[in-house]
Amino acid sequence: MTRRFFRFHELVAVTLGVLFVVSCSSGGGATGCGCMEPLPTGRYVGPKVDDAVNLRLSPAGINYLNTNWQQLVEMFAPGGALQIPVGCMKQNVAVLGDVTIADQGNASGQGKLDGNCTPGVDLPANVTVNITGFQLVPKANPDGGLGDVVEGSLTISVDTGKIFARTTNPNSFGCIFLSPVECSVRFNTAKAAVAPAKATNKITAQVKFAIDTKWDKWLSFEVLKPLKGVGICGTQPDCLDPNDIDISGENFCGNLLCGLADWKPLKNLLFDLIAPLLQTQVDKAVAAQSCEQCGTGKPACPQYPNGNPVAASTCEAATSTCKDSATGKCVPRFLGVEGRVNLGTGPLANFGVPASAMLDLSVGAGSSVSIDQKQGINIGTRAGLNAVTVAPCVPMQAAPPMVAIPAPDLDGAADLTKGAYHAGVAISSQFMNLSFHQAHQSGALCLQMSSATVGLLNSGLFKTFLPSLGKLATRDGKDAPMMIALRPGRAPVVDIGKGTFDPVTKKPIEPLLLVKLPDVTVDFYAMIDERFARLFSLTADISLPVSLIFTGCDSVTPAIGDLKMLIANIRTANSEMLAEDPKVLADLIPAVIGLAEPAVASALKPFALPALGQFKLKINEVKGIGNVSGTKLYNHLALYAELKMPGACAVSSPKTVASLKRSEIPAAKAMLATGQGLPLPRAILDVHALGKTGTPEFAFRVDEGSWSTFFPAPNGELVVEHPVFLLQGQHRIEVRSRVEEDPHGVSAPVQVGFMVDFDPPEVKLSADRASDLISLSAHDVITPADKLEYAFALGEGAFTDFGVLRDIGLTAVEAQGGVTVRVRDQQGNVGEAKWRAPVTALRPEEASSAVPGGTQAEGCSAGLGGLSMGALALLALARRRRRN
Repeated sequence: MTRRFFRFHELVAVTLGVLFVVSCSSGGGATGCGCMEPLPTGRYVGPKVDDAVNLRLSPAGINYLNTNWQQLVEMFAPGGALQIPVGCMKQNVAVLGDVTIADQGNASGQGKLDGNCTPGVDLPANVTVNITGFQLVPKANPDGGLGDVVEGSLTISVDTGKIFARTTNPNSFGCIFLSPVECSVRFNTAKAAVAPAKATNKITAQVKFAIDTKWDKWLSFEVLKPLKGVGICGTQPDCLDPNDIDISGENFCGNLLCGLADWKPLKNLLFDLIAPLLQTQVDKAVAAQSCEQCGTGKPACPQYPNGNPVAASTCEAATSTCKDSATGKCVPRFLGVEGRVNLGTGPLANFGVPASAMLDLSVGAGSSVSIDQKQGINIGTRAGLNAVTVAPCVPMQAAPPMVAIPAPDLDGAADLTKGAYHAGVAISSQFMNLSFHQAHQSGALCLQMSSATVGLLNSGLFKTFLPSLGKLATRDGKDAPMMIALRPGRAPVVDIGKGTFDPVTKKPIEPLLLVKLPDVTVDFYAMIDERFARLFSLTADISLPVSLIFTGCDSVTPAIGDLKMLIANIRTANSEMLAEDPKVLADLIPAVIGLAEPAVASALKPFALPALGQFKLKINEVKGIGNVSGTKLYNHLALYAELKMPGACAVSSPKTVASLKRSEIPAAKAMLATGQGLPLPRAILDVHALGKTGTPEFAFRVDEGSWSTFFPAPNGELVVEHPVFLLQGQHRIEVRSRVEEDPHGVSAPVQVGFMVDFDPPEVKLSADRASDLISLSAHDVITPADKLEYAFALGEGAFTDFGVLRDIGLTAVEAQGGVTVRVRDQQGNVGEAKWRAPVTALRPEEASSAVPGGTQAEGCSAGLGGLSMGALALLALARRRRRN
């Protein structure tokens, strides 16, 4: 990462930081950027969007900050105090001659007053300024519309302690023995019992903001001079009281002369020093925050920004800042983040995203800044995202056009019934679409799923839907490994909706975000003859509805709505290897989306909300704002936040209790693909939210996929349907709860197991005359072979109870006309196979003598338990032969 991340609180931190110190570098700006690497070129080059993200601090938010100013001050003055070093200096004062001030001695302790002011040796006088009050006041257009200002006023309490001074001319005032006059000066704002009306001990700085159009529309700011409140009373409304200064002697001459003369010139000199010292601190803060930094370990100074061939800058060694080569002024500091994000590593790499999937990112304060009539502060950002290379799995496409859209009206769209908001964030649809476009071009949406990424994935999971697949891919009774690849043909498009829900069912009416993926091609492969062969391809337009779930003041979780409802325009290709009509293959798309959901979830995992210094942001409302005329779409995604003190942000959550109440599994015959859709297995959960009063709501996720939105559970029953349930196996459902009246208090999740198994075991019987046995093979997709149970029936007799596998003697069953075997898996599904003895056609006269008294099956008992002693003996004999 080559730049720091500009968080919303840094707007305030920058404004306040110019008051003597800066806190931006300690504000944790780089947190969350650990996945980024520095840009190889040092600077971002690629498309950008103006006002990609707009930030607003409302009047209510400013009032909240002013009311809780102690926590705000911690952002730039930890402990509520500033440290101002007063270095040793020499001044010529009328009558007194040369005076050495702040001569505090040196670290070796060789006396306090030596009059040398040796750089690097003599210690400075460190003055502590305690902050006793703060006010932040936005003021629009103070100088005819050339910029807006934010005024920060500090009320201070200062006790300098003794600052030593001495004359360098021993004849000053004719002191005896030609001794210098040694005094100490102490400024203590608490000294005067009754301060003059104007002695407010208040210092005010005004910071003017503007947009520098020459330097890529970056946000720039400067401190208006002079500072208010650093002079002697009588010269300006806010001032420091000279009566708060004490001067005392530190040697014989000082005892004689310092108190007697009261050294009024020295008092005035002290004030003359305070003003430049404070101004110097402000200048240092401004240089650190307003000017682009350069030097060792920092990017080179920018050249030719915004396509301007005459704009360039150089690094000024004395200040380590970039200076405009044409004007000599400093280049505005880039307040933001730039870096390279490698999506081909980490969770997405496990799903086949190519290692070359990399994006260059730039987000910085700029494009727009204003203080509106309501005295709210508005700042825009200029942002860009660019694919480093176009991945071979996608076609090259031009970036979406950057069409100007109206600025967001966060105030006008706010729901005042939810109370006044403090901070607002509006993310433009343009930036969202640029982001998805570049992610698509990088290959970040190319996924590949196999047993290595999604567990058991073989032909056994699909042959129920496609019987010919089982015949094609099964070898020696074993299912073939499969692989599924997703390739997005076109870049996704994001629609911002109003974000409304049905008040009863809580299902989305107008989704907050609808991510539309046109022309997604899904290729199915199976391992045939030791290589992966493509079985068929499906192409469809897929839409994913996305909402946002906020937990406490700390995190936001994207939630995906119904995955099976928004699939359209399905096309098939390359299906010559299968016997089924290609149209029926469309039924498999939901199952594939279910398989891919964990990959989507890894990219949309919960993330932490930014903090505003010591304050937390509690999101109370999120919705689309800025309606696109003639549509139900919006230009911006808006989040409205309330500022919270650290201790006031804690929320309580219920305890979730969940268990599987019943399973609704379709019969295997219903799972044959027909092109009309497949029924989904359903898990009916018994759920409760305990320990918190309110209307309970529940959300779920399956197999570490994305969380659903929250739903009510009438009568404590939560119905869980998911496309991944089309795939047989053990699934893991996680459930969490909250109450509708306090949606930020989300419980910890609990887990419920859900087995999907609708296929009965496959059973095959054949005669092995060499061993005098009936050979039996049984295979189930889910249940291991040693867990299968068997029941037998000779001829047309009844079945035994289910039990362990036993050998079947060929001679015995032939005598009874054959055998039927049933095999039961652990879920109770039963497969069946029959073997019938061959019948020899005889002439009529021979038939009557071969079977006297009737047919071969006549007189057979009703079940294996009632088999004749001879049949049982033959079975037992067969088992002994088998063992031998």
